[in-house]
Amino acid sequence: MTASPASPAAQSGVTLIELMVGMVIGLLAVLVIAQVTTVYEGRKRTITAGSDAQVNGALALQTLQRDVQTSGYGMSEGGATGCRIVGQRAGVATRFERTLAPVVITDGADGAADSLDVLMSNHADFALPTRVAGSHLRASNVFVIGNNTGLGHHKGDLMLAVPTPTPDPTDPARYCSLFNVSAEPVAASNQLFHDAGADGPWNQDLTNTVFPGTQSTDLSYAAGSLLLDLGTLVSRRFCVTGLAEARCDTPASQIPYQLRQISFDSGTGQTTADDLYPQIVQLQAVYGIDTSAIADQVADIWTAVSPTTAKGWQRVVAVRVAVVARSTQNEQRPTQSAVRTASEWVTPTLPVWYPDGVTAEPLRVDKAPPGAGDDWRNYRYKVFETVIPLRNLLWQPA
Repeated sequence: MTASPASPAAQSGVTLIELMVGMVIGLLAVLVIAQVTTVYEGRKRTITAGSDAQVNGALALQTLQRDVQTSGYGMSEGGATGCRIVGQRAGVATRFERTLAPVVITDGADGAADSLDVLMSNHADFALPTRVAGSHLRASNVFVIGNNTGLGHHKGDLMLAVPTPTPDPTDPARYCSLFNVSAEPVAASNQLFHDAGADGPWNQDLTNTVFPGTQSTDLSYAAGSLLLDLGTLVSRRFCVTGLAEARCDTPASQIPYQLRQISFDSGTGQTTADDLYPQIVQLQAVYGIDTSAIADQVADIWTAVSPTTAKGWQRVVAVRVAVVARSTQNEQRPTQSAVRTASEWVTPTLPVWYPDGVTAEPLRVDKAPPGAGDDWRNYRYKVFETVIPLRNLLWQPA
């Protein structure tokens, strides 16, 4: 029996036109999904990079704030601030020289990043400042002090001899000297020895001492001078790497644009460099100076110019600091013209800070990376700013 052909109504399938329409709809759906995914990923990278910049900037500022707040510890008694420190460690040809100030700002040229040098003592015991009771000659190996006044001093402690009155840091003839206590002080004794040797790496042979004067019989420190027990001296520099600054890039940093800490420890004589937080592209700082006729410990002016006199240094009561962190995401936007407009930049203008608390000044983030033209505009920036009081200077005489 022969099968009859199927009727036209019973036949089913997809026509070519229907297939093409389905493919177009599918392609449009894929295109929309790809666009949404691209936008989502871009937003996610922007948020993630912004979060990283937020964390890096906050940690950088907190690190600076912690050290600046404790700067000057054990070194500011008796109005010693502003004196020039001179010392020479055994086996080191060059002298160690610093201005005895909690913080010294080195202003970057033409808006480049500043650097901050922080000084403090690190003493495991409590030691009172000690007055010199008798004249100390250049070639002497002992400081004469009052009976029972050498409380807290121990063999090996790093000491600082401060003339009275405190000399200006520019005075070539009078300055503060570093030395070690070379023998454990005897109870009821009135002598602090500083012989050269294993227990006195900061003591020199008496014919080649760093004490003020030129002849062995010259007076270095008169009665009434002050002796400060530092334990050890900690000197730290904070700066931004990758900006062609020898003060910060020696030794060379592996990654540019990081907050770097360069530390010197007088106990070991070692200098170490640690790169702390990435994508820090600017560091700016100014001194807050009390200019009142009668010191009231309130900053009246803000300036990046370092004082030149001891009295000037003693009037520095605070430091204002700004840190700028950059996101890692380059968000260069497409443009149809050769010249971009402000709306096509992620950051069209330089971020600002307020060095005097009132007036806005631009932060030259275009200094990093140097010579990159307008590339800095493709990044987002976070600005962190604070005022840090120098609490260890509040004990100084007006």
